[in-house]
Amino acid sequence: MEELNCEILIIGCGPAGITAGIYCARVNRDVIILDGKELSALSRTKELQNWPGEIDIKGKHLLERFRAHVESYSENVRIIKNDVISLMLGMGVNKTSTRTANITSDVVIIATGGGIRREIIKGEDSLIGFGVSYSALWDGPMYKDKVVYLYGNDEEMLDDALTLQQMGCIVRIITNTEIEKLPEKVYIVKEAGIEIFENMEIIEVVPNSEGMIQKILCKSLKQDSEEAEEIKEFDLSCLFILTHISSNSLFKKAGVELDETGNIKVDEEQRTNLKGVFAAGDCTGGLFQVVFATAEGARAGINACRYLRQLKKE
Repeated sequence: MEELNCEILIIGCGPAGITAGIYCARVNRDVIILDGKELSALSRTKELQNWPGEIDIKGKHLLERFRAHVESYSENVRIIKNDVISLMLGMGVNKTSTRTANITSDVVIIATGGGIRREIIKGEDSLIGFGVSYSALWDGPMYKDKVVYLYGNDEEMLDDALTLQQMGCIVRIITNTEIEKLPEKVYIVKEAGIEIFENMEIIEVVPNSEGMIQKILCKSLKQDSEEAEEIKEFDLSCLFILTHISSNSLFKKAGVELDETGNIKVDEEQRTNLKGVFAAGDCTGGLFQVVFATAEGARAGINACRYLRQLKKE
């Protein structure tokens, strides 16, 4: 695991996160922006007709302009492609872990957008850390000689399957697509003897009496198959989910206060309930407009820098 340090860590690379990064970089703060798998809602927007100065612009093109702007501050800003898998926040020094790095920061700005706001798999949230994991590299060594399943459909998932096997785990894969549609590395995985269950969806994770994961319930995605209605059960010691990360669950477990709809609660300065932790953009609720996300990102960046000056007594 790589060890990284920065003054301000921004989780999210959409309008709010990028704007916060620009404001922090302009006052020479050391910034890391984490760009996760989940695409910004702006990149999926066909066109905007309410962004000042642009009568009509594609969301993807506007986001590219935002990104080019923050990348121009390359001496102060590092953009890292990775998702957060665990957090320790509000305890003086913040510690954030991704699949490949541990990041220590004075300040954290959460700008994850709408993200995954609910559990995708029934029972997932309650078993995070109790047999549900989002990182094979981080948690894999605990499951040597035990049965583990990976749930995903990209090359990262295939790499992790091979890594877990090297760690001594008994590895199996469930994917919601056909084997032929997976990256070429799937054939290396098959040659390694790793069993793959294709066209299958995990619908529930089930704990044992001690609150640890015991089994997963799955169903076929082949609608014309005789197995379409059949529920299959697989016993396991750990499920590595690589299709999504339930961000609100991670933040809640880290002590960030959410409202009844899963939005992060902030005050008028974009501060959360945790010291040194701010939030901006769609993750805080509101009108879900780009102009509001950028405004909140600016406010979060300004106030994060003010907090940092007070912290360091500059």
